[in-house]
Amino acid sequence: MPYVPETSFRRDSLGYCGDANKLFLTFLFSDHAIGLHLLRDVGLIRSKVQCNSCGHDTTWHADPTALDRFRWRCRRGAGTTCSGYRSIRHGSWFQGSHLTLQEVLYLTYDILRRKPANQIQREHHFSDHTSGAT
Repeated sequence: MPYVPETSFRRDSLGYCGDANKLFLTFLFSDHAIGLHLLRDVGLIRSKVQCNSCGHDTTWHADPTALDRFRWRCRRGAGTTCSGYRSIRHGSWFQGSHLTLQEVLYLTYDILRRKPANQIQREHHFSDHTSGAT
């Protein structure tokens, strides 16, 4: 990515062999729309959703009032205008979470790297319920 800077001694910000790391995720979500499009492109959020009211396909719509600043929105219907919408998290790994998408990715990254729950909780200021620490 052109806006991901190099670190000291010309080390790449991406990590060993180009693997994504937290710095990469931070820069990725510095432009929220780009982060969301990447999640959609790699299949972590859906690329197509049907309206729960009329069954037609919905469109990706910017919505500053939504948690993730985007929603799936329907403007079609049989004879009438449909105004159904769904969260972009619908049917994804992120559904049901109240964390930001970036926080879910941080948490997932730390779990996959086998960090202890209490360390994850301290680093990200997550609650006991979120981190699983007791």
